[in-house]
Amino acid sequence: MILITTSLFESGLHIMLASTKYQHRMQLLVSFGLLIILAVGILIPIGALNISEPGSYFQYHQRPNETNLQKHSEKCDILKQLNYELQNHTFQPSQIKQDQSERKEFQEVGYQRTFWVYDFTGSFFYEITATLLAIGEYSLVFMENSCITELGELVAIGKTETIRDEFDSTIYPRITDLAGHPNGTLGDIDGDPRIVILLANCANYYSERNELPFDYSNVCEMIYIHYRIPVVNVVAHEFHHLIWFNNEWDEPQFILEALAQYAMYYAGYLEPYHNLAPQVAAFLPHPEESLLYWNMYNDGGVSMVIDYGSAYLFAFYIAEQYGVEILRNLITEPADGPHGIEAVLQTAGYDITFNELYLNWITALTIDELGVCNNLYGFENLNARITRYYPVNVLPLLNQTISLRYYGFHIHKLQSPPNNFTVQIKKSSNQTIGVSIASHDAFGWHIYQNLHDEEGTIITDNFMGNQIDVAYIITSYLLNHTPTTTRSDVNGLGPLTYIDISIIATPITLEVPWGLIIPLAAFCGICLLIVIVITIRKSKHFEEK
Repeated sequence: MILITTSLFESGLHIMLASTKYQHRMQLLVSFGLLIILAVGILIPIGALNISEPGSYFQYHQRPNETNLQKHSEKCDILKQLNYELQNHTFQPSQIKQDQSERKEFQEVGYQRTFWVYDFTGSFFYEITATLLAIGEYSLVFMENSCITELGELVAIGKTETIRDEFDSTIYPRITDLAGHPNGTLGDIDGDPRIVILLANCANYYSERNELPFDYSNVCEMIYIHYRIPVVNVVAHEFHHLIWFNNEWDEPQFILEALAQYAMYYAGYLEPYHNLAPQVAAFLPHPEESLLYWNMYNDGGVSMVIDYGSAYLFAFYIAEQYGVEILRNLITEPADGPHGIEAVLQTAGYDITFNELYLNWITALTIDELGVCNNLYGFENLNARITRYYPVNVLPLLNQTISLRYYGFHIHKLQSPPNNFTVQIKKSSNQTIGVSIASHDAFGWHIYQNLHDEEGTIITDNFMGNQIDVAYIITSYLLNHTPTTTRSDVNGLGPLTYIDISIIATPITLEVPWGLIIPLAAFCGICLLIVIVITIRKSKHFEEK
């Protein structure tokens, strides 16, 4: 700007010196008129466009305000109280009446005993007889007798020995490193530190009942694995459940399953699958499903498999961003659910709310890009990007009604976005909508996030970029503060709300930088004064001649 001004000033001065007395004055006025016009014409657009350098883009969070909890997220203290009572009472081996000779026989291959098994289809317990076929340092592996008959003894022994070896060498040391000792706070109910693994014609599951002196309890630390295809990663998953139950009862299902899923990765069993749990593929086309609610009975025809996929990716994201120690510390954290996650993060020195964590996670699932805000919006050790979004090819998009489940999300993708656009959302006055905008332009990725919890019903956000080539508008139905969840109140699909969204291309408006007018006028006045002085002196010079 200074070079242009100087150049124009010198040009005007040369014209002045080369002119006659009357021509010089006219050319002088024209030159400086052009000078002022050019200066104003250059400065005003620069100030109005306000183009920032890449380093000036920062992530923005607005902290949520505290309001009353909604009815569906009110805390239930019944299980918590029961858990505290259990933690104050450790079961001792002497409490379980078991003959010592039977215990010795229990440790020998070929020993037979009965087990209670649950039929999930018919919702009843039934009893089977199983034989101990493999004994390990940390495991006792039984197989249901009818399954041994079907497979043949040699095949049955081979399967149980494979499970035993894998459990002793990999599963036990890795999962206890992740979650702690199996005794936890409940202690060892049967006096045998080894874990019973039952291969039977049943579902893969872990039952808390077996570690308490209840009806239909097998009174031992055990897990159930289907006999025909005993997948070792499932053993790691169910064993993790066993450890967690021995420490606390009332974590919501999404955390219990998230960490049990992560246990399969931590044990090394997901590496051949690019670190993806098998249920991830079911989740990626369904971002609308709630992270916090667990659809235990496949309500509405929506498979529970989706919940396993989202839970795993959530645990994986936390471990990558903040370290696996955060997952370890959850098991001993008194607070549960999102409050527990916040607590362990803040204890570790991370000043972030659960809602901010959630918005970061859904943004990472949308763009999965490393190199943005210290890799906050991508995964380093797996590739996971949502495959279902609403493409917007032409603007404006006006008043499109979409449904949002509680802590699920919806994505609009602008295929050829303008450099200026406005997002307007109509919502209910008593609901909070989380918004995350991820746009990519000549300077890279830019992320805007906010929780709109004001009492009004209209949300309006304006966005500007430089040669934007893609933009994602992510919306979610949240609370305006940390949600409270327990195992008893988050079954099913979760609450549902509706919003109307409009996306409009907005023209670039030039704002006059009035702060530059006064300095510019002063500068031009000084230049004009200098020219007048020079003109007068030159005029006297010509007159004297």
